[in-house]
Amino acid sequence: MERRLVKIGEAAAMLGVAISTLRKWEETGELV
Repeated sequence: MERRLVKIGEAAAMLGVAISTLRKWEETGELV
């Protein structure tokens, strides 16, 4: 299976959250 990187804005849109939310999740260890 091919792994594809996505930009943070794309990931936020896919998950329906703000970019700042993804950054917070990364800082708190909720997102790896």
